[in-house]
Amino acid sequence: MSFANALQTETWQPTLAEPSRPCHQWIQALEASPGPHWGISGDQWMSPEQDTYFFCDLHADADAFLRSLKLSGLITRDSALNHLRLTAAGQRSQIIIGGDCFDKGPSNLALLSLIGELYRQHADVILLAGNHDMRIYAGLRALDVMNDWRQAHFFIRMGRKTVPLFAEIHAYGRKHLTDTMPPMTEADIRRALLPPPEWFEFFPAWAQGFMPKSKIDKEIKRIKQKQTDFFQACAEAGLGLRELYQATLWAKDCLLNPEGAFGWFFQSLDLLHISGSYCFSHAGLDDQMAMRLQVQSPDQINQHFRQQLQEGRIFQLYYSALGNTFRTKYRAGDYPLTPRGVRLLKERRIYAMVNGHRSHPNGQQLFVREGLLNFECDTQLNANCRRKKQRQTPGEAVTIFHSDGRVQGLSADYPAVKQFHPNHLSSDDAGGSHGQKEQTV
Repeated sequence: MSFANALQTETWQPTLAEPSRPCHQWIQALEASPGPHWGISGDQWMSPEQDTYFFCDLHADADAFLRSLKLSGLITRDSALNHLRLTAAGQRSQIIIGGDCFDKGPSNLALLSLIGELYRQHADVILLAGNHDMRIYAGLRALDVMNDWRQAHFFIRMGRKTVPLFAEIHAYGRKHLTDTMPPMTEADIRRALLPPPEWFEFFPAWAQGFMPKSKIDKEIKRIKQKQTDFFQACAEAGLGLRELYQATLWAKDCLLNPEGAFGWFFQSLDLLHISGSYCFSHAGLDDQMAMRLQVQSPDQINQHFRQQLQEGRIFQLYYSALGNTFRTKYRAGDYPLTPRGVRLLKERRIYAMVNGHRSHPNGQQLFVREGLLNFECDTQLNANCRRKKQRQTPGEAVTIFHSDGRVQGLSADYPAVKQFHPNHLSSDDAGGSHGQKEQTV
């Protein structure tokens, strides 16, 4: 018997609510509100053609991802990090990894190795870009364009969170790679890694039109602070300047070179993926992306995204509507999602967004944003963050979008399987369930 079948199922019952109101508050809202009118019904909803398993915000924790794969039933219970076996479900289903594979957790390279093993096992994997992934890419690419005032700060902008990655890669390189460090003084190394002093004078003019003045001022202040914090964190990790620079060279070879040990990762990134009536991304959507989806296919959007990566236009990408797809938290400064954008998405029969990016302590959450369903699936899986938050149980979670229409949210942080079905949107029965529990079959 699977873990899912061993638990009760709690119905996710959506209702019209404020964008910031999570689904566990909807029961009270239902009691005070009439049944919602969605303008759609269950028979308009398109389910994925194959069962689709969504994992997100793995943040350098291979063990959490391994547990989540077992929880989902996609791999055998005796699978290990160095010995992965797909089940029949794992062979026929689609796996979407929703971004943020880097930073925060115990081992970046162990997680990348596990994801790579899924590819080697010929699993159907979709890999989406997260903001942490893009920061790593931007930081490494910046080392080749330090004369570009828009991007010269991207390496140091990665900050102390990336120091464990460089420590890992330095240890990996000493075992597996050739020393490529050229003769350089410490002053040379600092010049190679840091924006020149005049960057602080010229960056505002180059960033104008992409960032408001308040954000430009904040960016300059952060870069000054991060120069101190980053090198302090390197010293704490046992990385001197020479070791750090060698690690950056090895990181570029491993991650940016298509033939590198992990070169497949950035080569495989998509910005978004649509399956049935669900649009999967790392952070969310906005009106500009909704308009783009009216005239371009997801494949065309992803191709444009990868082209900008290859051309090194990272600053322009990061602060554009494309970048908003892996950055937005629906803040005042983010590209907005309004009823107009939602109408365009619904015209394309996209009725729900699925993303991570914003973590929740009680398992996956279901929101309504401007009349569009939003499955938020970041349950803060990585061990380091869970330890800081004093969470007692190891992280594991998966959100499953079944081809029969059901959506199930399984998490170590919630005692029941959360279940949704498009038929719940019928105005006749939208107010009738009130979150009751029912035994699974």
